[in-house]
Amino acid sequence: MPKTSWAGHSSSKFDPGRLNTKAVCTSLKELLLKAQKTRWLDVGCGGDRERGFFYMDTFSAETIPKAERRRYVQCDIVNLPDDVASRLGKFDLVRMQHIFEHFSYEEGQQVLKNCTRLLKSDGIILISVPDLRIHIRRYLHNGYEKSGYRRWAHNRIPEDSPNSFYFAIFAYSMPHEQHKWCYDFEGLWYQLKSCGEFKDIRQLGVRNRLASSPFTHKRPDEDLCVMAVKK
Repeated sequence: MPKTSWAGHSSSKFDPGRLNTKAVCTSLKELLLKAQKTRWLDVGCGGDRERGFFYMDTFSAETIPKAERRRYVQCDIVNLPDDVASRLGKFDLVRMQHIFEHFSYEEGQQVLKNCTRLLKSDGIILISVPDLRIHIRRYLHNGYEKSGYRRWAHNRIPEDSPNSFYFAIFAYSMPHEQHKWCYDFEGLWYQLKSCGEFKDIRQLGVRNRLASSPFTHKRPDEDLCVMAVKK
């Protein structure tokens, strides 16, 4: 891992509470940029390394282009070492897109606590997961027939599989990257509230003026996207 310190500071005042006001007409990304809150960390980035972020995942840095390695750290967020947290410094935004469902309930609590170690006092955590309620509706009303998710599921199950198999893919995913928990907004709110470190927990629907893809929504047709502010 690189020895360079990533710690950064910004003197620009930012009030996340303003996000609910009608005066805010820009996306979350634009709002952060205008406030010069540009230290962003994408935890569990995988192969999708969006411009402007620092990245964290468990794979070796040797697998990504050299130009991007200085912004990447190999680390398991469940077990965040003190030296890595210190070198990373504090961020304005920590994002997890389709990562949180791969942790158990207990691991999820540890992940949230570690994320607070990487967030500034008014920093934002942004989490998107597959929405349990969307998948329940698809299961009950044959909604998988026209879903792009259906084609992805064929990586594991045959096309003629019953509807319950498609729901099981949502619940368990692939053998090498199993889902360990399912979330609707109530469940994700409960996890964030139980952590005791966050306030202003809210859901961002795809039509919310703060929403934009891929910044807030990685898979808009199935995403539950929730943001909260560190106390």
